[in-house]
Amino acid sequence: MTSPKESGTTPGTITAGYWLVVAGAALWVLAAVYQLSNKQALVDAVKSRTTDPALTPEMIESSATVTLVVVLVVSVVLAALAVWFAVKVKAGTKKSRTGLMITVLLNLFFQMIGNGYAITPALIAMAGLVLFYFRQSTEYLSEREQLT
Repeated sequence: MTSPKESGTTPGTITAGYWLVVAGAALWVLAAVYQLSNKQALVDAVKSRTTDPALTPEMIESSATVTLVVVLVVSVVLAALAVWFAVKVKAGTKKSRTGLMITVLLNLFFQMIGNGYAITPALIAMAGLVLFYFRQSTEYLSEREQLT
């Protein structure tokens, strides 16, 4: 088997990892959009369970809107960062794996708190990140780093 340096091609682990990160990021943004589109179900659930007379329906609706918009904005920002780092790794920048790891882990913890629908997409992106740490990927990135 030839090394990536000899063949001049990107290993399959890098390519598959890249697409898993991109797919996971796209899906976690779609999960945030879905959650925002179902805002009324969230508002109705809170209204039916609340026993505090100080909470007015307007307060509940505005709080839900603000929370869901924040979840969407943070999801978009983290998705953009994850895709940017994945592009950098695919281009051969070994240091970008660390930035991608931090971004994906932050997203996983954020989604566990803010959007349960996006946990599976975050784990898909995490699987792509794991592929960037396989031996073939590490050898390819080390060789690319030495060339520059």
